[in-house]
Amino acid sequence: MVEPSFENGMTLLTDEELSALTDRGHVIRYPPDSILFGEGEETDFALLLRAGHVKVQVGRPPRTVAVRGPGEIVGEMAPVRRKPRSASVVAVENVEALYIPAITWLRFLYEHPRAMHAQLVAADERLDEATRKSVESYLGVEQRLAKSLVELAEKGLGKATTRGLEFRFNQRDLASLVGASRESVVQVIRGFKEAGIVDTGRNITIVMEMKRLKKVADGESTSSSWKSP
Repeated sequence: MVEPSFENGMTLLTDEELSALTDRGHVIRYPPDSILFGEGEETDFALLLRAGHVKVQVGRPPRTVAVRGPGEIVGEMAPVRRKPRSASVVAVENVEALYIPAITWLRFLYEHPRAMHAQLVAADERLDEATRKSVESYLGVEQRLAKSLVELAEKGLGKATTRGLEFRFNQRDLASLVGASRESVVQVIRGFKEAGIVDTGRNITIVMEMKRLKKVADGESTSSSWKSP
């Protein structure tokens, strides 16, 4: 028997697995700001994201703790744990997802051990992500915010506009992502704006100077380095 394997850099599901899963589910589309499922709900389906990004939120008021995109699966543990949802998932933009009923998802995993292995790896990577954010909490809010914006860009979430790379995240969302107070993030954003690195609009953040932002994220510079005297 060939042992199931999953290496870093591999897609979560192979083309063959995706085909098998697609045959068992159906496509649902969600407009921006739609709630795909809510924290505390006793629903047990899984969703394979095919297009668009979602934010994972917990608590009241909601705090954004992660962003997921195409090729990733959300809600996959509910069919396994059979417990209420531990978080809400909200569409950031237009989202297309494959709806997979609980029993269908469980049968698929048992029939495809490599895919089950991949899910275990993905769950562990998400735990590592949460741990890393905790470890990085000693960094200044400015650097943490810069890191978060760079990571969102690397996930392909930003929309290219004439003004720069636009994210449908307000300052409260960003404060949740970096684990800082909204007031602190407002101050950092003000500094970024004065340095010409970012701009803001209604519920959006626009990165105008990605190279400068990356230098702040890497600790090579600060926003004050580009402020006019």
